[in-house]
Amino acid sequence: MTIRTALTCLFMLLSPIASAQQYTGEANTQRPDFAALDRNRDGHISKVEALANPEVQKRFAAFDQDRDGRLSEAEYAAAMEDNEKRILSDSIITARVKAALLAEKGIPSFAISVETYEAGVQLRGFVKAPDIVSRAGRVTAAVTGVRTVDNNIAVK
Repeated sequence: MTIRTALTCLFMLLSPIASAQQYTGEANTQRPDFAALDRNRDGHISKVEALANPEVQKRFAAFDQDRDGRLSEAEYAAAMEDNEKRILSDSIITARVKAALLAEKGIPSFAISVETYEAGVQLRGFVKAPDIVSRAGRVTAAVTGVRTVDNNIAVK
């Protein structure tokens, strides 16, 4: 028997075992982030366990669909998907605000930091005149999607 034939036979014998192990492994896999929060390994995230992640804690009541005081993995996945959509939306708003500030003449947009969380925009930085502070706030408030503006720009 050649080595090639022996390896082929061995491969054929081990293939069903490998695929069975892979199948059973897939059935019991959890999202790593879910497993990290599920400290007691009961397959659910309690309100106490959710305290470890502020975004999960904030969305807990809204995504606890069966109102049992625990998040299943499916409920957790829905909450995380909602959070990812929020992050994307906030990123788009931040980009729009930065573009609007950059397009506005007389505003030193590179001296102004823009942060967005749940459509609330925070402006920070230093400018030379008080009228620039108010103009930057007005330009930001006019951007589509902005709910609130926290203007922390200081005059230097």
